[in-house]
Amino acid sequence: MPNQRSSRRLEEASQVAREAEARGEDAAAGEAWRRYRLIRDSARDPDELLAEGIALSISAMELAALGRTPG
Repeated sequence: MPNQRSSRRLEEASQVAREAEARGEDAAAGEAWRRYRLIRDSARDPDELLAEGIALSISAMELAALGRTPG
């Protein structure tokens, strides 16, 4: 659950991202949204983040295995 400090930082990051989008600055907007996601994720439960990372790794291994052809 985000605390007051991270909530304020989230608001600031989203404002920067929206302003960059409004100016047509795609690279700056992308970086600002990346910062937003990092701030948001920093408030998440570490075990939840770990479980999500493990699930993504398993999915990536399964997808990679699908792309292999018997040699």
